[in-house]
Amino acid sequence: MQQVNTEIKHLSPTKNFTLSFYWFTANVQWTALIIIVVPRAILAIVGRNASTGILSILVVIGSVIATFVQPWAGWVSDRVRHHWGRRRPYILLGTLGNIAGLLIMGYGSHSLLVFAAGYFLVQFFANLAQAAYQALIPDLVSTAQRGTASGWMGFMTQFAIIFGALAPRYFGNPSVYWVLSGILAGGWAVTQFGVKEQDSRQQSVQPVSVLQGIRQMWISPRQHPDFWWVFSTRLMVMLGFATLENYLFYYLKFTVGLKNPESTVFDILVLLTLGSLVSVLAAGWVSDRIHKRKILVSTGGLLMGATALTFVFTHNMPTIFVMGGIFGVGYGIYLSTDWALAVDVLPPGPTEGRSMGLWQASFNLGQVGAGMIAGALIAPLAHVVPLSTAYRMLFLVTFLYFVLGSAFIYKVRTAH
Repeated sequence: MQQVNTEIKHLSPTKNFTLSFYWFTANVQWTALIIIVVPRAILAIVGRNASTGILSILVVIGSVIATFVQPWAGWVSDRVRHHWGRRRPYILLGTLGNIAGLLIMGYGSHSLLVFAAGYFLVQFFANLAQAAYQALIPDLVSTAQRGTASGWMGFMTQFAIIFGALAPRYFGNPSVYWVLSGILAGGWAVTQFGVKEQDSRQQSVQPVSVLQGIRQMWISPRQHPDFWWVFSTRLMVMLGFATLENYLFYYLKFTVGLKNPESTVFDILVLLTLGSLVSVLAAGWVSDRIHKRKILVSTGGLLMGATALTFVFTHNMPTIFVMGGIFGVGYGIYLSTDWALAVDVLPPGPTEGRSMGLWQASFNLGQVGAGMIAGALIAPLAHVVPLSTAYRMLFLVTFLYFVLGSAFIYKVRTAH
């Protein structure tokens, strides 16, 4: 396949903002759904005792869908020939399907089966759009600006948390799903009209068989070990992040003993976001200049691990709030350098969509693993120890995820 002749220029702050804006809208959606909307809906549908197990099943199945969609959709977008370019046609298709899934969730929240069907549609189409979208960074960002662009992506991810947590507080069913749909449509519009891809209709694409296509979606660990070490690092960190994200609501309810955790979840997320905004853009800029991305990734992971460990030993709310801010600083450092490090170790050639989709599968596998491990741990423990103790033990496991992620990054040899 012939490389699309995309001219890579220095990006101004305005261009970086435009390029990263869709990530803001996507993360508004996921923050709202994962932190509050889906746990709250499941609790209302199935009740207290079954809520953790059902939520875990939903998260696992949805993440399995995302894991397979990401590399496939990224590979397909590498081969798109369209006057819009390679990525934007799939961003539009994915956004439309995502919105359809949201509305099914909103109007089907009386039924677990209908609600789950809508959620799985959201997973499929959101990841279809995101697989194409995230390849825009290696397509359009120069090597010298990868840290800066990664910092902007991290900034949008964290800034979205406030809006994602606010929406469920002020909008109920089905209004919250309409609000999220409108935000996603706005993100598509900014990307469609603000990001300039080159016409890819002249791109040479060789026909392939199904088996050849499957092979092309894979990256050899023997030939590209650093890619897989970065993948493993992110998998460990995402296991930890997904556990905290998916079960913070239940931790506050069952361990801390809050009757209505929604407002507290929002307060913690605000502190987390403020902490990350302090570090995310600065860390990306620094990583472009000192070329020490591995140290920054490890530092971010250890700060997040310290937060998880603190949750094991305390249910004091002031302490939890402080650690929420520290977690945000660590997560901001991690986000602003991890994405750039991943782009640094991509295999050469015009396969950025495939490679970024496969790398992004580490996030989805983190969701799968977090749900499976939490479900396997909490359900049996709840029969022998108080539910509050079971969640403490879950957060101890979460601490170990972050430690391993911080250690694995030093196995990378071809990037700093």
